Amino acid sequence: MMTKSLLSACAIALFSFASANASNSVSNTATCAASASTIVSDALTTADTNDKIGESIDFYYNIPAHSACTWTYTFRAKAEARVIVDGDGDTDLDVYILDEDNNLILSDRDYMDPPYCTWTPKRTSKYKIKVVNTGNVYNRCRIQIP
Repeated sequence: MMTKSLLSACAIALFSFASANASNSVSNTATCAASASTIVSDALTTADTNDKIGESIDFYYNIPAHSACTWTYTFRAKAEARVIVDGDGDTDLDVYILDEDNNLILSDRDYMDPPYCTWTPKRTSKYKIKVVNTGNVYNRCRIQIP
């Protein structure tokens, strides 16, 4: 279920995406597209996925073919952090976890689904969750942070 802030961020991103397309100023990192219930983009959204630190989230997104989508989430220090991305099976999904300085913390890039990342953050901080659809068709995936 999406939180209120994520829905607001999606509405803002939809407006930004439409405005950027109208002015032909979309950067090549803005690779995700909008559907009736979803909007995601590396450059335009990088939205917080939670209102409270450590809050569980569970939502669905359509990730277009050959696209990457990024969300941020605050994980607590010294508590196991988990990210599960369960795709529809039509394409391979890769997951990358990056810290605030864009350093790669870990990734799941094999062909075994669902991609699953688990680690223990050294400090409470925002991390980027980047999901890459490597396939030729969109992938409806479920993003879970238990």
